[in-house]
Amino acid sequence: MNSYLNIDHIGITFPTDNGPLTVLEDVNLQVGEGEFISLIGHSGCGKSTVLNIVAGLLEASTGGVILEGKEVGEPGPDRAVIFQNHSLLPWLTVYDNVRLAVDQVFKKTKSKRERHEWTLHNLELVHMSHALERRPDEISGGMKQRVGIARALAMEPKVLLMDEPFGALDSLTRTHMQDSLMEIQADLNNTVIMITHDVDEAVLLSDRIVMMTNGPNATIGEILTVDLERPRDRLALAEDPRYNHYRAEVVKFLHERHQNPAKAQEVAKPAPKEPKSNVFKLPASQVTSAAANGRVLEKAHLELGFVPLTDCAPLVVAKEKGFFARHGLDVELSRESSWANVRDKVCTGMLDGAQMLAAMPLVSALEGHACEPMVTGMSLDLNGNAITVSKELYGRMLATGIPGLDSARGSAAALRTVIEHDQAEGRPPLTFAVVFPQSSHNYLLRYWMASAGIDPDKDVRITVVPPPQVGHYLRAGMISGCCVGEPWNSYAVSEGLGRTLITSYDIWNNHPEKVFAVTRNWAQRNPNTHQAILMALMEACEWLDQQEHRREACELLSAGRYVNAPVDVLEKSLTGTLQFSSDEKPRSAPDYNVFHRYAANFPWRSHALWFLSQMQRWGEIDSSVDLETIAKSVYRPEVYRAACDALGRPYPEVDFKVEGQHEEGWLLMSGDESMQMGADQFMDGRVFEPTNLERYLDSFKSTAEDPVAKASA
Repeated sequence: MNSYLNIDHIGITFPTDNGPLTVLEDVNLQVGEGEFISLIGHSGCGKSTVLNIVAGLLEASTGGVILEGKEVGEPGPDRAVIFQNHSLLPWLTVYDNVRLAVDQVFKKTKSKRERHEWTLHNLELVHMSHALERRPDEISGGMKQRVGIARALAMEPKVLLMDEPFGALDSLTRTHMQDSLMEIQADLNNTVIMITHDVDEAVLLSDRIVMMTNGPNATIGEILTVDLERPRDRLALAEDPRYNHYRAEVVKFLHERHQNPAKAQEVAKPAPKEPKSNVFKLPASQVTSAAANGRVLEKAHLELGFVPLTDCAPLVVAKEKGFFARHGLDVELSRESSWANVRDKVCTGMLDGAQMLAAMPLVSALEGHACEPMVTGMSLDLNGNAITVSKELYGRMLATGIPGLDSARGSAAALRTVIEHDQAEGRPPLTFAVVFPQSSHNYLLRYWMASAGIDPDKDVRITVVPPPQVGHYLRAGMISGCCVGEPWNSYAVSEGLGRTLITSYDIWNNHPEKVFAVTRNWAQRNPNTHQAILMALMEACEWLDQQEHRREACELLSAGRYVNAPVDVLEKSLTGTLQFSSDEKPRSAPDYNVFHRYAANFPWRSHALWFLSQMQRWGEIDSSVDLETIAKSVYRPEVYRAACDALGRPYPEVDFKVEGQHEEGWLLMSGDESMQMGADQFMDGRVFEPTNLERYLDSFKSTAEDPVAKASA
């Protein structure tokens, strides 16, 4: 490789009260011109220190940095640094913030007119020409970061140094910024070194990923070459096995070879016999769970994952309203960019547990799956998803003249007519997005389509897109529709990107949606802690289902560290209304998000079996797999019941129930008491009997294989 930038065996040692501390040791890297390098590693591994040495902001104790044959000894315009904080001058306009840098670098070499045109050119590169006269407090966080990038590019640096430049942005804006950066680098052939904690971001953007070992004495552990063609298409990469291989390699390195030392000790050690030293101390009046009952928590300091969706609310409320703390738990919530990240981090022990799609833990129990088997002792909610299509597709569906587009059957029939027209015209199939292969989104979208005789594997293309990015994909025309959770349907409608057709409730009333999951091994090592988590989450779910708390929940979720969406967008679904179209009045949807009522938190094994039946229906698992054994190994109602006993709450005494029998609310007998349940009908009137899976699956085969049945479905 042509060594355009040579980071030559650098090390740095700082004096401390306890003697010299070596932060970096023998970091050696050659970077080619135009190459995009990502630095990734745990906090404290020296990534920013490497960047600051290259920038000339720190002086290495050993080794040095050579750029185009010249040693770097101080800051200079040939190395522009972009930090997470945009650092714009608040009293200057967007134009003036960039012009200031242009004047400093080119005052002697460019005329005033040339400097003006160069400023405009760089703002055009980041799509900020429309906001030249605005000041930083008048634009969004993503726009500020665009201006920061324009300012750096305007200096014509030989190397662009980026220290987590998108870390503080919401997921949708982050997606836009990543795409902009790829476009700019393709146009300008910049040499880029970027620090990131996001594995997906590193694989998407990089030519090579440099993985750092933990400090002190941190160094380069491995370098992964990302051999993916440019320009890179997010949609295509989601299904590219090479992409998934690269991200798996990074996750494997971060966990197995160089995980955080404190975390490694926690993961490796068995539950101690007398774990008194790691119990989180609270005032005695606040401790109401395991410790108060004489049961000591095996682990009190926890990191739990979530994806920024409205129904991450139980975890956010348990944290912010003190339910975790009441049960002796010190919890950090980790916002993850995708469900794949959640799965990988729980599997490898980087997270103690997480909010998950209800079908995700089931896959971990299948033979040959790489992930450690998981269990769930609690459902977090019912419903919460919707099918939204682009305005163009909705217009075409409307033009079919088929009535009832606001019903599951009518909308599916209209979509089928559009698809048949496209097939007759030789057009490519429509693309629909779901958030994960094993999800209610995927299986309910398929259920809806198949009810009208649409073959989801042949007549359309179904791809995976992380929830916060579906709006971006709709805007770009990369998908024609999606099944996604809130607030991303409401966001698409409010931004004029699409039209919501139906909710997932319309396909299956009160279907299971998210669960709380941990690995089986973690649950066995930490039974008291596991129970305390479930108790805190149950109380949070009870709090959430009190209507007077929903507005406050929206305010909590709107924070940047959580969903990072406007309160009014979150309110559209969480307060029991939903905006299907920007030109229609909101519709009442009182059961759109159910967190506690209808025994919503019980981990029904019949729900697990339904998901497994759909995996079998669509050829994801073999017909020889013992579905009931898997359901029983993953869904653990006995754990839920133990937590209910500790709280004095009622619970169902059976593990299975027939699904689809009730079009209205009904009562479930539990001992001498009854529990109010919700409607559970499917859109096609089918009934799912857990004791007769074969007959249930056969009912779909006849529809799929018989052309007459398919035409009349």
